[in-house]
Amino acid sequence: MVDDILLSPEEQDEKAKQWLKDNGLALIVGVALGLGAVFGYNTYTAKQIANAEQASTLYNQALESIKASELADIEEPVATLKGEFPGTPYASKAALLRAKQLSVSDLSAASNELQWVIDNAKEFGVKHTARVRRAKIEVALGNLESAKSLATIDSAEGFGSYYQEILGDIAMAEGQEALARDYYQQSLDNLGASDAAYRSVLNLKLNRIPAAKIPAAITDSAAASDTDSDAE
Repeated sequence: MVDDILLSPEEQDEKAKQWLKDNGLALIVGVALGLGAVFGYNTYTAKQIANAEQASTLYNQALESIKASELADIEEPVATLKGEFPGTPYASKAALLRAKQLSVSDLSAASNELQWVIDNAKEFGVKHTARVRRAKIEVALGNLESAKSLATIDSAEGFGSYYQEILGDIAMAEGQEALARDYYQQSLDNLGASDAAYRSVLNLKLNRIPAAKIPAAITDSAAASDTDSDAE
């Protein structure tokens, strides 16, 4: 303030001492809280980095084991990732690897592993990859309602064709061939130009569906019409 400028050095010193006496505790607490916040943030950041590094190491162990042998035992690192680092992308990706292994011998266990990924994955692509795979397993297990629930989803950009294919598989399993044909065709229509291999699979499924049968009543009516024409 302007009045402070007019004070003598001794008076200014005395006023400063009084201010510190009145506000010193608040100042100390404020500084302490500020330093604590900085320290806490730095500690949190360091812990996050350390967790990511540990998770990355465990995931790489599982990945290298799989590369060496498809039958390698990766249960321990996957369990550690799921238990201690569930929020990292490495846990979900490792669980996908484990589910792929389990699908060879234990479809139910593979389905459970994939459900964990669906529940915990943060990445859109990883979550839908697990959902598609689990739906296919449920079809294979004969759990058609469960598969239908997994495949019936409104928004799944980039995965729509896979879900429609699964719904086609379900329709085929239920004997609804016309509905299956519609789903397979929708799946084909949503494919990009680069999906040639997948397009071949869908075309194969379409070609395996028997041609639509003409109802007997229509056939008989057509035959009778031909007979009448010949008579004339």
